[in-house]
Amino acid sequence: MAEPKVNTAGVIKCKSCGADMVFDPESQQLRCPYCDITRDIERRVPHIRDFESERHAGEVAIDGDIYKCPNCGGESEIQGFSTAVSCPFCGGTNVVKLEDMKGLKPDSVLPFALTKDTAVQAGQKWIKKRFFAPSKLKKNFTVDKFNGVYIPSFAFDSDTASTYDGRFGTDKTRTVQTKDGPKTEHYIEWYHVSGKWNRFFENTMVEASTQIHQGELNKILPYDMNNATAYSREFLAGFSAERYNTSLDDSFGTAKSEMDSVIRNEITRHYNPDHVDYLHVSTVFSNVKFRYTLLPLWICGYKFKEKLYRFLVNARTGKATGTAPKSPGKIALVVLFILAIIAAIAAIAIFGGNQ
Repeated sequence: MAEPKVNTAGVIKCKSCGADMVFDPESQQLRCPYCDITRDIERRVPHIRDFESERHAGEVAIDGDIYKCPNCGGESEIQGFSTAVSCPFCGGTNVVKLEDMKGLKPDSVLPFALTKDTAVQAGQKWIKKRFFAPSKLKKNFTVDKFNGVYIPSFAFDSDTASTYDGRFGTDKTRTVQTKDGPKTEHYIEWYHVSGKWNRFFENTMVEASTQIHQGELNKILPYDMNNATAYSREFLAGFSAERYNTSLDDSFGTAKSEMDSVIRNEITRHYNPDHVDYLHVSTVFSNVKFRYTLLPLWICGYKFKEKLYRFLVNARTGKATGTAPKSPGKIALVVLFILAIIAAIAAIAIFGGNQ
């Protein structure tokens, strides 16, 4: 099997025909789209960083970098912290030398596992499940723009030690005597709770992208981080990638909020109350580790009645989320149905009380 040449600027050339090789999600190899030659990519265990010792290295530089396309010689300035781009002059697949970039370099990458066609099918299934989406859209859905993008994220590990106190309530019933005889009364029995809660968190994912927000990422989680490998520019061949634009401190702040939410839910489930008056939790985070990781994502932009919408597909699992238009007709029918139910209940109450 012929071995490709790797250009010093990062473009991976096919030795047989000279074309740019791309990463193939199905075979998990580099593949030439013209002569079908393939090449294996070495996988290594990703490096894990200590948060306290490297937190200041995570500050984001705001200036761009200049790269030269090895195909046509054109020079371009990279904006938006991209780490893999297509040359604006010839369309060649180029991977930026990370040594020329400021701030943190990626520690790991989770390679694409779903092809574009599979991701389109996942998106079509997602659209069909949107109850309020117009029937015309579901029937004639077409993709206007579909890009494979590696999004930047930080994966945090941390030991946590929490103390808590709160006031929970349980629904109770009791029989009381009234002038009309015995009557069942419903009430809430309140009680106080307090204690300690220790937990280890692994791979708490925080987006560091300008293209998606944390809520969207949470909807397509989890990613199988056990299959992440040490970063290699070869996995980016043929795809786009965005560099992080959120400081490490800010990202860890988001991670702490995510962990705190999990801790609060676990404490609440432990007592299984019917009501929560309040729950105060104080947590100490220690032995914090992190990895700057690139996550694979298919992003689809589409139009409906001249308005733009999009959905995202986890390029490992096919899990999707996004935005879709809503049919005014379907919304009106649901509102009328709810009003009819309310009217029926009211009528039963009125006529039943008159009997």
